[in-house]
Amino acid sequence: MRSSPRPHARRRATGLAGLLATLFLAPPGEWARAQDPAKGLFDDDKPAAKEAEGKDKDAAKKPDRPAVPAGDTIGFTQENAAAQMTELEERMFRLSEALRGLEPENASRLRLALKFSREELILEQMRDAHKMLKGAQLSKAETEIKELLAKLEHLRNVLLAEDLDFQLKLARLRQMRETLGQLERIVKDERRELGWSRFAIDQRRSGEKLAARRPDLESLARDQKRLLDDTRALAAKKDGDHKAARAALRDREAAITKATTALAGDPVFADYQPSQLRKAEVPLKEAAEELGQAGKDLAGAVAPEEKAEAILREELKSLDGRSAAATRDLAKGEFGKHEAGQQTTRKAAEALAAASARLGDAGVALQKDLIRAGGSMQDAEKNLAKTAADPAASEQSEALDILTRSGEELAKATEKLLVQLRTELYTRLIAELTEMHEAQAYIRENTEAQAPMLAKKSRPASIAMAGLAQKEGELAGRTEQLLALVEETEFGIALPTALKVFGREMREVEGRLKETDASPQTVAMEKRIEEDLLGLLQAVRRLPPTTPPPANAPLPSDLSERERELNRLIAELKTIRLLQARLNDDTVGVDKTRTAPVPAPSATLTPALRREIEALEATQEDLRENLARIAERIEQP
Repeated sequence: MRSSPRPHARRRATGLAGLLATLFLAPPGEWARAQDPAKGLFDDDKPAAKEAEGKDKDAAKKPDRPAVPAGDTIGFTQENAAAQMTELEERMFRLSEALRGLEPENASRLRLALKFSREELILEQMRDAHKMLKGAQLSKAETEIKELLAKLEHLRNVLLAEDLDFQLKLARLRQMRETLGQLERIVKDERRELGWSRFAIDQRRSGEKLAARRPDLESLARDQKRLLDDTRALAAKKDGDHKAARAALRDREAAITKATTALAGDPVFADYQPSQLRKAEVPLKEAAEELGQAGKDLAGAVAPEEKAEAILREELKSLDGRSAAATRDLAKGEFGKHEAGQQTTRKAAEALAAASARLGDAGVALQKDLIRAGGSMQDAEKNLAKTAADPAASEQSEALDILTRSGEELAKATEKLLVQLRTELYTRLIAELTEMHEAQAYIRENTEAQAPMLAKKSRPASIAMAGLAQKEGELAGRTEQLLALVEETEFGIALPTALKVFGREMREVEGRLKETDASPQTVAMEKRIEEDLLGLLQAVRRLPPTTPPPANAPLPSDLSERERELNRLIAELKTIRLLQARLNDDTVGVDKTRTAPVPAPSATLTPALRREIEALEATQEDLRENLARIAERIEQP
């Protein structure tokens, strides 16, 4: 049960009332005549009594006028609502500027509401709805107006929010996360551009080396071809002493083999696989051996010489192909493509720099870094336009260093804000869970009290049950709101699962209470929710708001920090145990609802039973994943 508002809360409420009065009180006219634009939008003819009397008197004096079509009337009402929305946005802007120095909190509230209105395009959506109504597209218009009403309700909540500071921090967190995501994409793109520039540098150097080694390889292939021709010529001679000639051929083959081995060891050829030069060494050595055996037929040396000459020619052809590929990679068109890519990345950085001012101090530092990085990127563009990869890579490397450092600083600022939000959320969780536990106990006690009267078909008891159902629905709504905050602030591992399970149970109890079900089963469910809320409250008290250490990291050496991390583990494990115990009870309960004594195939399950089993399976999977994440936090022996 909630206590009465604190004095400062009452003062804040008074200030908000004055703020809204200033916003919405306008001189007589269209603005004053329509405080609620949606009210009566699709109502039938329900004029006030005075208006009816006035119309009767006017009807006696004036001739009958043709009736205005209902679509035109509704369209005019929607157009009027759009005009009022335009006036409201203008008033919010002017009032936020006027209150900037006098009431900064209310000025921030107005700016936040105005930002939401413009980002959600409420005014444009109203105009679209007006066009649909004029075109008699009532079904589409109804859907559009329902969305508008939801957005207007959120706008009202923003203007009346008591935890404005928390909401502003939450909005800042979303902006910082969005900025981090954009910065990461820019870093990724810049790293890709730097990678290509370095590839271009490698290709240029490789091309230079290939060009420098080509004459040596061409000389080897040419010498081998001459040697092959001389060997064939000597083999064709039938008379005379060939011993000296064979020795000369052998020496020449040995010199070619030695030069081939030396060239094969050059990184230009050694790092390229497969290396044809290494393959040429074998037939070259065979040919030298054949030439060194006096009296043996020279035809035995011709075959390996032919094979070696073919290999050398193949290697020369491969080298020319690699040189051509390097030339293609360094073509003017390729540099132009990456110049355009670098320009796109620079423009993205400049756009992010312009938007980063909204992030406060962290945004100012980021803006400066992005401007500096943009300057380096622009210099890199100019160098790429000149096909100068070396200086372009240098500028890109500098830009990448700036962007990486900025990302790390922004991540630290985001983490700092997260800890602040979790600290505030921790206090809110304790207060909310305490109030929800008391409210759940109140609902359970009243459900028990109404059970005897419901058995007698008491109408007051049925009305009281409807009120209890509404209260249970409010508890479920609060639980869902807490779940959204916990997930957004990444507070706890098992806490989101617990809130999700509790919210589902509360919705089930709400349905039972709506059906005036005060049976012992309903009371047992209420009592279990009551116990679960108390158990979760005890676990949350031990959950620190700081960010846990990385997975598989050892516990801190500092005793206070070590105790804090141990408390975190204990809180998480307590929550897991609580949920696993409840899941086991639910599994046993669902199993008892089976009509067959043995597990039946899934095809024979009723739809309701299948949904219950699927819900249990999903919860068990969540618990398994939560436990795996908790296990990563435990220090390994």
